[in-house]
Amino acid sequence: MKYLTIIFIFIFLTIVSIPFINGTVSGPDLKSGDDWTVPNWATITTNSGFFSEERTANVNINVGVFDIAWKQINPSKDVYTFTTSASVKDMTFSSFNSQNSTTKQFWMRIWNSGVNWAPTWIQSFCNVASIGQDYDGDAHLPIWNSCVWGEIKKMYSHIFLDLNMRADPRLKFIYVPGAFNWCEFDFTEIGNYSTSTGYSYASFNTWFQQAMKDLVDIFGPYSYKLVYTGEDYPFDVDSWPSGKNLLARDAVSKGMGIRNGITEIFNFHLSEIPAYGVTIDTTSGYLKFNKSWLLQANPNRVIGTENECYNDCGFTVASSNIYYAVKMSNLKALQMGVNWLYLVASSSYLSTYPDFYNWMRYSLGKQSTTAFDAWATLRNAQDTFWIYDTSLNWPGKPYIKNLETNLLQRDIKGGAYTKNGSVKKTNIYGGNTDLGISYEGRQTDLVTGNNTMSFFVDDDFSFGTISNVQIKVTYLDLQSTQWLIRYKDSNNVVSNTSSVSVGTTNTYYTATFNFTSIQFTNSISVGRNADFEIINTGSKDIEILFVRVVKLSPTTTTGSTINDSSKLDIPNESSILSISFILILLLSSSLILI
Repeated sequence: MKYLTIIFIFIFLTIVSIPFINGTVSGPDLKSGDDWTVPNWATITTNSGFFSEERTANVNINVGVFDIAWKQINPSKDVYTFTTSASVKDMTFSSFNSQNSTTKQFWMRIWNSGVNWAPTWIQSFCNVASIGQDYDGDAHLPIWNSCVWGEIKKMYSHIFLDLNMRADPRLKFIYVPGAFNWCEFDFTEIGNYSTSTGYSYASFNTWFQQAMKDLVDIFGPYSYKLVYTGEDYPFDVDSWPSGKNLLARDAVSKGMGIRNGITEIFNFHLSEIPAYGVTIDTTSGYLKFNKSWLLQANPNRVIGTENECYNDCGFTVASSNIYYAVKMSNLKALQMGVNWLYLVASSSYLSTYPDFYNWMRYSLGKQSTTAFDAWATLRNAQDTFWIYDTSLNWPGKPYIKNLETNLLQRDIKGGAYTKNGSVKKTNIYGGNTDLGISYEGRQTDLVTGNNTMSFFVDDDFSFGTISNVQIKVTYLDLQSTQWLIRYKDSNNVVSNTSSVSVGTTNTYYTATFNFTSIQFTNSISVGRNADFEIINTGSKDIEILFVRVVKLSPTTTTGSTINDSSKLDIPNESSILSISFILILLLSSSLILI
């Protein structure tokens, strides 16, 4: 009996600990730097694209702006004209009729709040005056005044309801409510007015909720074209109650889209953004993405951001960091679910990084079920906004782990805990310190027995056995060691790829593995239940920056619906300990029999 028991234990441990090298995978194929290859079958999402002030067709900026000042179309009370031009911020706006003669798609801004944007009659008719200036020195009117808003609402009703411009297929979206500097609903002017006059949050919120509803009612079935230009957790109204933090979410809840204007500062003030369905997991410091959030679940809605201020808008980025800033700000945009991206041909460096922007163009607006790839960039970065805000707390605050879309990496005790990478990024924007400190990449930690990185594919992206998949791993060639990928093949066999040998060039490489078939069934490694794992098989730590799972052909998802990244089948530590305990008991029982 004892010999049978010994044989059983030996066979069991051998099967568990030594996966096969399987013929269903080829590679690794190595490429210097990043690899932004787009599979041939991928298509561009209908409601997505690059937009700007001017169209630049050679870099695929195909949606230009239709800019109108309120004064040029509503020069007298209840009188509308469409043949007058206007000047705003040293820009000349052609007449409404002239701009409306285009056959091309456009986005709109109607500049409302500026003293020099509004009709001259509005101040005397509504008995209002300037409430203060924005940072460019333009004076603004209180659009929350019932008379002022009533006249703005009438103008919107005439243009978009009476003339039915809301239904114009050329109109992709419009920034609303058209107030404050560059029509960005900045709260600086509101905060200053509140401080000087005592204007309360309660009064503002009453106006705000009704005003957003007014616009949605005017646009009716086309309300998805409305894009609120405010942001979550607005600045400059610190004395107002916490409800102010969710005003952007309230606008989205009423039927609008959303846009952010400063994702160039990709770490800052962009972690807890409930209007986008993105929040901080306060148990872990990773980001949660809520796919069931009505903004993300509706492919008609507009989810926008702007990435052009690298060496513009008062910012300066050294040439050695330009690619890093461009890449990370746009990865952040995708992590937020963005489908419309504001770019400027020169300032956004489109011609400098054509492969990256081509990948971006195909990636915009993709949902889990329509995406051609899933990716995770491994990092640990400060969100310095949260240094002084105590309303949320999480382990490692103010650091946030990773940017991820349809692919999660999670630290799991029992062999798959990672540590910060060796690349520390700081002072990317010169004197602007908001971006904070980033540690790019994650390392294994062999000293503490952690030689593994565990990855989990969103079940809506892919579940079960699929064919023709690539896994691309970008790593730092830091020190002599080696690693491989552990996965499960279509025959339910846990297998290993061939190894990648790491050198000492201190540059990045991307290793591509081609799988004829692979299973994503949360079944790699007892207790961790990963879809696949990167295993360090060398004697020194490896450093992984970016992992991408690419479908080389469209597949049908066979998994269950998962609406929140927090619901992925990632075990907690207690489950790992329980499984380990059970295995120990089994082995102990066998030894007793001996």
